[in-house]
Amino acid sequence: MLRAAADGSTNAELAAALHLSRGTVRNYLSTAIQKLTVRNRAEAVRIAREKGWL
Repeated sequence: MLRAAADGSTNAELAAALHLSRGTVRNYLSTAIQKLTVRNRAEAVRIAREKGWL
């Protein structure tokens, strides 16, 4: 999910591309943000890049 969010797509765009609901995308991203203990999507993407996940 973070890989898909890294290009700056909105939740609606991610949902359409991944054939998921917007709520599911929001929940997945929220979970990733919480687990990485960051404040927002941009920080989560930055951490994922630093760790070599993206």
